[in-house]
Amino acid sequence: MSVRVGIDSRPRTGETSNGDTAVSRRVGGRHLLAVVDGLGHGPDAQTAADAARSCLEQAALSGPIAVLLRELHAALRPTRGAAAFVAVVDGHTLVGAGVGNVDARMRIGRIPLVLTPGVLGMRMTEPKVFQARFAAGDRLAIFSDGVRATFDLDETRTLPPEQAAKAIVDRYGRHHDDATVLVADLEQ
Repeated sequence: MSVRVGIDSRPRTGETSNGDTAVSRRVGGRHLLAVVDGLGHGPDAQTAADAARSCLEQAALSGPIAVLLRELHAALRPTRGAAAFVAVVDGHTLVGAGVGNVDARMRIGRIPLVLTPGVLGMRMTEPKVFQARFAAGDRLAIFSDGVRATFDLDETRTLPPEQAAKAIVDRYGRHHDDATVLVADLEQ
């Protein structure tokens, strides 16, 4: 199985600093997919997003997702904090959790997601981890709250992930907030 990923992210209108980030990386047979939304916007939010990116780019993907979120929580303590959705694709299995208001959906499958309340780096209860089936041909979108959740993944089903992510941000991105979408297709 391979995961093909497209990301689009832009700062709030009038800003140059982006408090959102997305990370996609493969280690062995596992693929990390994450979107992080630093609280607020501007340079301090970008500092939080950069700290999260650094942590996620170095984190081991072999352990439980709850451990990865605790590592992210610790890495964000010196910052203003962030919301995040972190998932790992391993074969046809998607395991993940969300803390705060970063959300996700699949075009065909269903994510039994219950977001964990809190702010990474400040206060977090034990993450509510989900497991879902990620079938070949399905599309996953992970998005910050700077993107209106009214989009339909069927609208972009014929676009490659990079173009799909851009189309969603262009059409559904809120101009008063940073906006980020990660689109991932599971291919045979």
